[in-house]
Amino acid sequence: MPTKTPPALGRADIATLAMLVLLAVLVGIWPLTGSLTTWVPYLAIPAAAGLPYLWPPLRLVPLGETTWAFWIADTAGVLVMLAVAWAMLRAAARKRLRPRAGRAFWRGLWVTIVAIVAGNLVRAVFSSFVVHADLGTYLGTLAAGILISALTAIVPGALVGAVAALVSATARAAPAPAPAR
Repeated sequence: MPTKTPPALGRADIATLAMLVLLAVLVGIWPLTGSLTTWVPYLAIPAAAGLPYLWPPLRLVPLGETTWAFWIADTAGVLVMLAVAWAMLRAAARKRLRPRAGRAFWRGLWVTIVAIVAGNLVRAVFSSFVVHADLGTYLGTLAAGILISALTAIVPGALVGAVAALVSATARAAPAPAPAR
């Protein structure tokens, strides 16, 4: 039975994963996100409504007076975000390993949106269990979490897609082999 070696990720796909890790680290730096929330107070609305704040953050220690359980939930959200992105990029690489710039942009945008929604769902489910939410509140939190996460993921998705498109456009294709004589 022949085995097929699964394709490796292309340069644009690796750039997408690297940008998602960078995004998680930057969101985890509270002086940066705190200043951003000060200048754009609309970013605080989802957190005030009990939904996950922005995107899954990657931190070394819990923020302020929060417990280690919330830190674990945030870290699990980042891991789920990266796992979903990797699985989606791996599936897309089976079709087109080296996409053109336009396709790399849309792939990066879509993967980022879906990955952030998945990561924030982990955080939303954890938060609803911590506050002992009833079924209606739980379902409302999930629905609102999906909607708000998808809307707030558009901006970083466009940035990730732009980087993926830039990497895809600048990647040099290997020269074609000379025809045999």
